[in-house]
Amino acid sequence: MVLIVATVIFPHAKSSKVAKKNIEMIKKYPSDPSIGSTLVIGVRSTVEGMQVLAVGDVKKGKVEDFMARLAQQYQEYALEIEGFKYQIETYFHIAEAYKILGMEPPPEE
Repeated sequence: MVLIVATVIFPHAKSSKVAKKNIEMIKKYPSDPSIGSTLVIGVRSTVEGMQVLAVGDVKKGKVEDFMARLAQQYQEYALEIEGFKYQIETYFHIAEAYKILGMEPPPEE
């Protein structure tokens, strides 16, 4: 299992524009449970601007599809909203990391 962690930063003054674009994007790109799901989305204010952290849980064999879809969506934001920046990272789920080491993962709580 792979987790995708996306970090977005945009200027405070663009918050309303990003919020409106987000509503549009939800309609244009409805969730696709066949490739994965969103676990959490958090928002905070920083001195650099607003920061959004989104964590997605990707279905086995669907990392490329999930990342391409996410990058396409964020690129649309970036083309329309000045100062919109994003970063996409991949992480192994802890159980997968243990398997890579040839170890049994600890039981989940």
